[in-house]
Amino acid sequence: MLLLGFLCTSSGILLGGTIAWLFKGLQQKVDIIYGLCAGIILGLISFEVFPEAIETGGWLSTFIGFTIGMIIFEVLHNRLHNKQGIKSNTMKKMYIRTGVILVLSFSVHNIPMGIILGANQDPEFTITLLQTLLFHSIPEGIILFIPMILAGSNILIGFLISLIVSIPVSIGVFIGGFLKFEQDSINTVLISITIGIIFMVTVSEILYPALIKSSILKVFICILVGLGIIGFYLKLL
Repeated sequence: MLLLGFLCTSSGILLGGTIAWLFKGLQQKVDIIYGLCAGIILGLISFEVFPEAIETGGWLSTFIGFTIGMIIFEVLHNRLHNKQGIKSNTMKKMYIRTGVILVLSFSVHNIPMGIILGANQDPEFTITLLQTLLFHSIPEGIILFIPMILAGSNILIGFLISLIVSIPVSIGVFIGGFLKFEQDSINTVLISITIGIIFMVTVSEILYPALIKSSILKVFICILVGLGIIGFYLKLL
């Protein structure tokens, strides 16, 4: 299960990254790309993760985890921003910072996913979880690779990113295999921490730069298209 969780996640991320590389010629249209990615992320949160968290552990646990996630983002964001100093305003460094925060965010997200996978005792549900890891990692891979491509990173960095983000799944499976807890509130808090981090990343590191480079209407349309894409994608699952 450790290996299966890792392979499903890394395969999905690499597939998403490949899609991002195929469209790297659209770098000049970064506002469109970021708008679409923001729509995809917000769609994943709104249509899939957020309702699941509320259904599993209720509004209170979801709110607590969401708040913790936003605080974690602020700490990470401020530390990275302060270390880069005034020169961090260059586009390349901004893309790198965005990529690093996204990698950290999705890594945190994959730990509770792994824990749930490791703690689960239902073989049929395990297969469903593995499929979810694979297919949901595809848009995550697109989102992770885009800022790195814009920063001029090579394919080796892409493989490294997929490893970094996938390893926490195996760590989570290992932890879940020992804990085997059935408290829905704990799972909900863990998932909601992810929601909070990713939501803040979307607003601060994706939407805000897109709005600076383009009009509100154009970005809004791209977000709607992204929402439609992920909605159709999830419906097919």
